[in-house]
Amino acid sequence: MADDAAIHVTKELSEALEAEAKRAGMSVDALAEAIARHLEARKTLAHFAALKADADLDLLDRVLARRGGETPAEDDRTPTRR
Repeated sequence: MADDAAIHVTKELSEALEAEAKRAGMSVDALAEAIARHLEARKTLAHFAALKADADLDLLDRVLARRGGETPAEDDRTPTRR
């Protein structure tokens, strides 16, 4: 992981992580890295879902339908965040 900060977990959780890592044929550190990547991927998906919710698809259609070489129209500008 990028951050080597130690975390403290219960003995039961530590044993469960060790058992899961062994079942997966990896070290506990590799399992922790895989979990961290998974969590980052979930955050990325949530970020893009929020962007999609705010998307102006009519504006996108108008921009994509323009002939090449035209300068952007005023309403083509990136909207400011609300």
